[in-house]
Amino acid sequence: MDKQTAIHEYLKKHLVGKSRAIFSRDLQRLFCIDGRTLRRKINALRKDGVPICSDESGYYYAQHQQEINDTVCRLNGLLTTMSNARTGLLFASILVPAASKVELTIKIE
Repeated sequence: MDKQTAIHEYLKKHLVGKSRAIFSRDLQRLFCIDGRTLRRKINALRKDGVPICSDESGYYYAQHQQEINDTVCRLNGLLTTMSNARTGLLFASILVPAASKVELTIKIE
């Protein structure tokens, strides 16, 4: 079984509902992976429709729709924050003195 499937099965079996959430570092330790890899695997599962939720208490398998809604709302807030930071950087690029060359590439997948 690959680690992504193992993470899915573990969350579904042992961590249903917000009250059973597990911190990222504990999942990393359990599956011997780094934080970046864990986030990628969680995001891949979410893309496939697996209801893995998260908040300040950690990751957990959704017990009901409100937990999914809360996670979606939190993720939307993170996207807004990142978008605002990107906009600020774009604005900063036009304020750079003429002697400095700034090249900006935006890649959307």
